[in-house]
Amino acid sequence: MAEIVLGIGCTHTPQLHTPAALWDIRARRDAEDGVPLWYRGRRMTYAEVATERSHQDLAAQTSLAIRETRLEKSHRAIGALADVFAEVDPDVTVIFGNDQNEIFLDDLKPAFTIMGAVEFENMPRTEDQVERLPPGIALSDTGHLPDAGTILMPGHPALAGHIAAECSAAGFDVAFSRRQVRADPARAQTSGMPHAYGFVYKQLFRDRPVAHVPVDTNTFFPPNQPSVRRCLGFGSAVGKAIHSWSEALRVAVIASGGLSHFVVDEDFDRDIMAAMARNDFAHLATYDEGYFQAGSSEIKSWIVAGGAMQASGLAGEIVDYQPLYRTVAGTGSSAAFMLWR
Repeated sequence: MAEIVLGIGCTHTPQLHTPAALWDIRARRDAEDGVPLWYRGRRMTYAEVATERSHQDLAAQTSLAIRETRLEKSHRAIGALADVFAEVDPDVTVIFGNDQNEIFLDDLKPAFTIMGAVEFENMPRTEDQVERLPPGIALSDTGHLPDAGTILMPGHPALAGHIAAECSAAGFDVAFSRRQVRADPARAQTSGMPHAYGFVYKQLFRDRPVAHVPVDTNTFFPPNQPSVRRCLGFGSAVGKAIHSWSEALRVAVIASGGLSHFVVDEDFDRDIMAAMARNDFAHLATYDEGYFQAGSSEIKSWIVAGGAMQASGLAGEIVDYQPLYRTVAGTGSSAAFMLWR
């Protein structure tokens, strides 16, 4: 039987691979009229968030020196996670991530997708794709796209198919593909994999060929975002499927994304990490679904991964946490890094 031997939770925010001095490109976008932000379960304008948080004196945390220090610590944490991954050297890895209009567009957005291709391609964007990106995003492509050419990552079609079958039997209607899912080239932001997976390839796999199964959850886009409880149940079904696999595989589980953004909420993030470290997943469901919207919805990828690890006996630990503030309203991204081993 297969065994889950390692768990990793890692932020993949573009801020991690944007020079700290250039965070203001996105900061200006945050402050534009009409840009919706979510903070503590409520949809708010930038001005409303700034007023709500005026007593926190966040301006002191947006200096270039603090930005660069927190960025450096975040990169050290990513390196530590990659070192552990290389040391454990699992046979196959299951990556829990999400798509953001990269391969699933308005014509189809499955709630859960299991990908069982023989191999997956990651490649640089075309010039046309770069032009379709929001301001400042292309600066971070070095974090999740190859520097040149195409990187091929092996899949594990047999395990992927087994997980899909077992999850279907458990009552989850999953989408499944034996080919790499690609969007219409005329509308796509990428020709390769979504950044949630490309980040893992480059930062944690270090572009080494690692057999893996991408498992995608539609965390971002209404109307079919799975609830926290549904994500936990799905993750549990994936974990049971892995453990029921007949081959003696050593499996790693990686959650890619999160935690709170585009408004950073340190108290919320630390509570989430503490609950996951002690395997108290019931606590996560005490938060209203409004807490898991926009970028913060990626916490659900961590919840799915946590559900998969429930029966593994692995112990959780917080490697590091850095709030990457870019405005006085507290917009930006949190950088969270955890291990289960």
